Amino acid sequence: MLKYLSAALLFLVFAAKTTAQPLHAAEVKPYQNKPTILLDGKPEAPIFYALTDVPGGRWSWEEIPQRNLRNFCEAGIRLFQLDIFLEQLWTAPGKFSVELAQRQIRGALEACPNAAVVFRFHLNAPGWWLSQHPAEQVAYEPGTPAQPFDLLNLSRIVQDDSRLPVRNSLASEKWRTEAGEMLRRFCREFSKTKEGNALIGIHVACGVYGEWHQWGFIEHEADFSQPMRAHFQWWLREKYGDEQALQKSWNDPAASFASSEIPTPAERAVTSGGIFRDPQKDQKVIDYYRCQHELVADDILHFCQIVKENWRRPILTGAFYGYFFSMFNRQAAGGHLELQRVLRSKWIDYLSGPQVYYPDDGYDPGEPYRSRSLVRSIQLHGKLWLDEYDQQPRRTFPVLNGRDNSENYRRNLQENIAAIRRNVLSPLTKGAGLWFYDFGPGGMNLSRKNEHDIQSGTIGYWDNPAYLAEIKALKTFADSLLHKPWRTGADVLVVYDTEVFYHLKSTLPDSCPISSQVVDWLPLALFYAGVSFDAVHLDDLNLLDFSPYRAVIFANTWLLDEAEKRVIWQKVATGGRKLFWMYAPGYSDGKQLRREALNEATGQDFELVAASEPQVFYWHLDSLSRHTTWGFVYPLFSVLTRWQDYSWFELEGERPSAFGCRQEENYTSCFASVPPIEPRLWRAILIRTAHFFTSKDVIYAGGGLLVLHTKTGGRRKVYLKNGKVVELDLPPGAATVAMDAETGALIFDNPKK
Repeated sequence: MLKYLSAALLFLVFAAKTTAQPLHAAEVKPYQNKPTILLDGKPEAPIFYALTDVPGGRWSWEEIPQRNLRNFCEAGIRLFQLDIFLEQLWTAPGKFSVELAQRQIRGALEACPNAAVVFRFHLNAPGWWLSQHPAEQVAYEPGTPAQPFDLLNLSRIVQDDSRLPVRNSLASEKWRTEAGEMLRRFCREFSKTKEGNALIGIHVACGVYGEWHQWGFIEHEADFSQPMRAHFQWWLREKYGDEQALQKSWNDPAASFASSEIPTPAERAVTSGGIFRDPQKDQKVIDYYRCQHELVADDILHFCQIVKENWRRPILTGAFYGYFFSMFNRQAAGGHLELQRVLRSKWIDYLSGPQVYYPDDGYDPGEPYRSRSLVRSIQLHGKLWLDEYDQQPRRTFPVLNGRDNSENYRRNLQENIAAIRRNVLSPLTKGAGLWFYDFGPGGMNLSRKNEHDIQSGTIGYWDNPAYLAEIKALKTFADSLLHKPWRTGADVLVVYDTEVFYHLKSTLPDSCPISSQVVDWLPLALFYAGVSFDAVHLDDLNLLDFSPYRAVIFANTWLLDEAEKRVIWQKVATGGRKLFWMYAPGYSDGKQLRREALNEATGQDFELVAASEPQVFYWHLDSLSRHTTWGFVYPLFSVLTRWQDYSWFELEGERPSAFGCRQEENYTSCFASVPPIEPRLWRAILIRTAHFFTSKDVIYAGGGLLVLHTKTGGRRKVYLKNGKVVELDLPPGAATVAMDAETGALIFDNPKK
């Protein structure tokens, strides 16, 4: 009898332990028409809280991180992200321990017993490793040495990433192999620990700030190291097979695999076709940039595969990748151009990135908060997109310097709550998610508009009862959306390409001026115009249901092959849809530059505009004439087809038409010489095509929701697609509300005064 009682007691003890620390498994699977985190088989709202990597805020067991982890746990959030660095585990040759990672998990579980944790796992080679293997280090432009960081005190490991740090080349096979071995060892050892039961994902990180940008990005070109040179030569062999093919492509009879060097900065600055790289003259540079970007994508997938194959149960893998907007017009130098390569891989579950930082401050009240990537494409491939919300609410206090500050405090609190709500609801309308990334516990103050906060110590960005109450309500609301089918609320589609950046002027100080406008300013203008739009990659048009879209804007599709044109004409140019082509559609097919290709893409006729500097673009609207002055743009095309509705859109000189349309039986094709970036222009262009929800506020639509964000509040009108007009009386000041897209009923109301 005693034997059976002892066995029963042992079982109860074991059951209690496993109940307190369940063995978590996590996947991203389709659910209700959107990629969804399934935690232990059940859908989980994609909202995380993340500590920083900054000393003072990075260790989960310390006082201030503990407080903030607990705050978010009490707000209903159980998904957490914590940083860990390879060099913190692999501290010397032959010395590796997972103990620090165990402490990180234990700290999270102390604050939130049902926590499920993702490690942001930084794979930077440790400093001691770099000292032992100097040949594996990244090399910057000739004559530009790395700048070792003088560590005078406790600092972030990634502190000098924005300079010219001493780091491993992303092409180093030795680093890739040995870091991979350590990651494999971590997975096998950590998955057997009780703390490993709470780990649901590994976010692989390297490059600048862990975001897979080339070292030296933004201001420098990369990578001139011996590992990169060897990799480039290997890549050329894989692509061309024999040297005759290489010589023909490069138009260089002396070219060989063994003698191929990394293009110099001077070579990269040459674009033989104006702002275009001519494939018949500049193929070497095109090849190099493609090689560099494929390498980074393959690094990410290599490490994700190691995680998937060496964890004992389903686990999430993710990375910072897919950045497209707000990339400083330097996409070729260090952006993320192999998005399709990553999205097509089974080894990765989610991509992520910080919100757009410019143009305009997307975190200020009244401005449109924007995701960094082509979220619709990521969703079409079954991957989840997660915004990194890392912007600090404006810190303010009821009493400041001994004086009453209650009015400013009330206003700032209202603005901050409206911004928090906007920033959480925006990705949810896109079928995406986010994490709150908290620099605050580390003492970092990134806000440029803070009050002089002498009364506060180091606190979390959202460590305020009002903010936490709002976050708790938002998490409850997100939970309610989980089980509702997602569908887009947009009727405008913007089509972008990443491959085209291999073919465009990209070096400083003069990168492609059109790219900057079409990538960063055009979508901002659409937000201000009051329409709802989706952004998708050119290569994903075959995956898309086009029935919701009435207008399709081909933003930077200046590189088109015959297969892509067929998809456009067979699938997009139908149903009375309007197609809007920006600047030089199809001018390159990857083999040559041809003016006639614009006609083949759009069905219209064009002439080359004589080069001038600066180029002036005129538009006439509301009985007024205005102009925009551009830099030197060549080539530049005017359209010979005029349509009376758009006669106000002209170029300098003899005033050739800068906008023209041709109406066919099943579609209308329109062309703009340069991308319109004024909201009023887009309202005029789309007036009988797209639906305008508002006239002066930011709108997000999707998942059956309409989210309105306003800086000034007061009386507002929202025009639903079914013809109903909803009138809202909002309190003065910033506000964000969510409505049912069909009825207009408020389903997430403005915070009460």
